[in-house]
Parts: sequence; C-alpha cells; structure tokens
Amino acid sequence: MTDSFEWNGQKSTDYGIHITDQPSVIIASERAAFTQVPARSGTLTQLEADMVYDDVILSVDCCVTDLTRIHEIGVWLRGAGKLVLPEQPGGYYEARIVNQIEFAKVLRGRPNRTLTVTFRCHPFWCASGVPDIELTTSTTIVTNPGSVPSEPVITVTGTGDITLMVGQQIVELEGVAGSITIDTPLMEAYSGSDSQNDKMIGDFPTIPPGAVPVSWSGVVTKVTIRPNWRYLV
Repeated sequence: MTDSFEWNGQKSTDYGIHITDQPSVIIASERAAFTQVPARSGTLTQLEADMVYDDVILSVDCCVTDLTRIHEIGVWLRGAGKLVLPEQPGGYYEARIVNQIEFAKVLRGRPNRTLTVTFRCHPFWCASGVPDIELTTSTTIVTNPGSVPSEPVITVTGTGDITLMVGQQIVELEGVAGSITIDTPLMEAYSGSDSQNDKMIGDFPTIPPGAVPVSWSGVVTKVTIRPNWRYLV
C-alpha cells in the first residue's frame, strides 16, 4: 500500500490512482491570538483554550493510469470521511476534500494524468482497530496511550441512579433502565435509538493521557468504553 491512500474505506489503487508524492507529517498549531503590547518586545500570546488546535492541510500528489474512470474518481473524491496514509498505518484522519481536482497531462502523448488531492484534516490522528474496554469493577485504571485527551463512547449497563467518574469528571445518570450510552464525540446520551439527554447531568467526559481511574456508584453491571485514542502527530 506504499503508493496508495485510502479514502472512506476504498484504496486509491482500486481506481487506478497511485501516489507520486506523500504529504509531510505536520503537527497542528495551537489556536491562539497574538497581541502586540506597547513598549514591550515580542507579542502577548493568548490561547483560546487548553489543547485546542487548528486543522491540518495535507496534499497528496498522484497519477491516474485509467482515464476511463475519471468520472468515478470525481464521485469518489468528494465530501468528508476517513483518510488513511501509507506512512501512517494503523489509524486515520477525519478529513474533508476541499480543493477542485484538476487532471493534468504528465507528458504530451502519454496516457497518464496527474492530480493533487487536498485534505483538510482534523488536527488529531486517530488509532483504528482498538478494542472496547470492558470494566466490571469500580475504580479500575484505564491508560490512554495517546498524546491528547480522547473522546470516548461509554455505555453504562445498570439500573436506577448512577454516578460515573472518569478521573476528576463526574456524570450523574438518573433513572437508567438497562443501559445508557454517553457519546462524547456526538455530545449525545442515548439508549438504542432513544434520546437519554434528560437523564444525564454533567459534561461529556474525556480521557486524558496517562493512567485514569474509572469508578461508579449505584447498581452497575459493567461499563464498556470505546476509547477513541488520538495523537497530535
């Protein structure tokens, strides 16, 4: 796969597209404002918040070997999705294709054409294939191997009023009837297709890097965590 990228589960080589130049690995910049202060050297830096970063722009140069599939390629390379790059296997970027793709001849009289695909990526590289973490004992340590807080999806199986603690973060759950899912990426609480936002009090939890205790009180059978580990590449 060294000459192929993957977009929304499909490899570029399936469309006759081969990478000629891969993007550099870029670490996202912190979102900040810089203010010049009179009679003071340099600038005053004001961060918007802790661990808030700007998007990363990644461009992939490619050649197309099958010109009969240009219309298919145009349909495929659009919108938002998951981007997997060959030099960063085992994970993906959440991205959106932002450029108007232009097919240009490599050499006059040759059948190949080149194109550049530009992806606007969320600042974090996300690990894929990570199994869920199932906890049956309160005050169990969960270790985040990533470099930034993850946004987990946590399903609590139990009944009645439950207090869930992820590190120092506290979530109160009221009147749980079987299970409730706390989906931090979506900022929604639900059970199956039913909204349970009215049964949740508190902020949607994150898991900071390192060892973090997860505990609860109330009638809980188990807690299942889809961790969504992330890295500032």
